[in-house]
Amino acid sequence: MKAKAETIRIRYLYRSLVLSGRIRVPLRSARKLIGPDCAYHLYGLPSAGDKGSERRDGKRHKARTRR
Repeated sequence: MKAKAETIRIRYLYRSLVLSGRIRVPLRSARKLIGPDCAYHLYGLPSAGDKGSERRDGKRHKARTRR
């Protein structure tokens, strides 16, 4: 049972990293990792080949929040 719990814990950590945009993985792999209930969040993240979301100096734009 400990091995299964450790697997779930590690998958949750990777899921958090993918959704926060800290790591980039192919969309197909991310959909498998995230699951069907949250996969729509992936389409808002910049893809590995998408340069439109980065500035020329390589920094990402911050998301604006409503006030």
